[in-house]
Amino acid sequence: MGVELSVVAAIVGVYLIAGLVKGATGFGLPVVAVTLLPFVVPVEMALALNAVVIFATNIQQIRQGGAIREGLAAAWPMMLGMTLTVPVGALFARGISEQMLMTILGVFVLLFVISNFLNPALKIPAGWARRMGFGMGLASGIVGGLTSAPGPIFVMYVVALHLARPVFMTALGFIMALFGLAVSGSYIWVGVLRWEHAGPGLMSFIPALIGMWLGNRWAKRLPLETFRRIVLVLLGVLACLLIRRALT
Repeated sequence: MGVELSVVAAIVGVYLIAGLVKGATGFGLPVVAVTLLPFVVPVEMALALNAVVIFATNIQQIRQGGAIREGLAAAWPMMLGMTLTVPVGALFARGISEQMLMTILGVFVLLFVISNFLNPALKIPAGWARRMGFGMGLASGIVGGLTSAPGPIFVMYVVALHLARPVFMTALGFIMALFGLAVSGSYIWVGVLRWEHAGPGLMSFIPALIGMWLGNRWAKRLPLETFRRIVLVLLGVLACLLIRRALT
């Protein structure tokens, strides 16, 4: 089944915007993409495209962060828990109705927006990092299998570790890259990710990288807090529209 040129152009635009957000903030590409894509493609295809793009963009983030050993040491408990439960979430993604899935996506993104505006000061007690990482990894795997966008859970955990920026970027890159592999394999297994998605998915990687480069440059000129609030307001509006669309 082919994809119309107008749809291809819309997908490219979505990943350019999503890459812009990731380049400026270090995260957010899956959330932005999975919020925008259902307005131009079926939700199932949106999940499949995200699965293809996530891995490659986060390999680039690992390279940019550079703190390989420290980042992996911080990330591995969450990576272990997440890997165990992504297939469980993917099974539900295959069987759930489009209306229900769109409602879940909308509510999930809205909660992400609200939590970011509240900006909770999360702090993991001494000696609990591995257990918390594993537990949050289990939860993020289910959410990720359902929505292909568990980034908020990843970010909350890594932020709570109070890491230096290079380690933060590298740890988040490791977690998201492994998630990309896990969710891609799970979606192939349950039939969400199919051969017809390969072309659009690989094509989406290019505008995502361009967006990351532009976002990185833009963030150096625009105050990050201002940019973050603009993105959050936009995501909040789109999340409400997704919920409304699913309920009507």
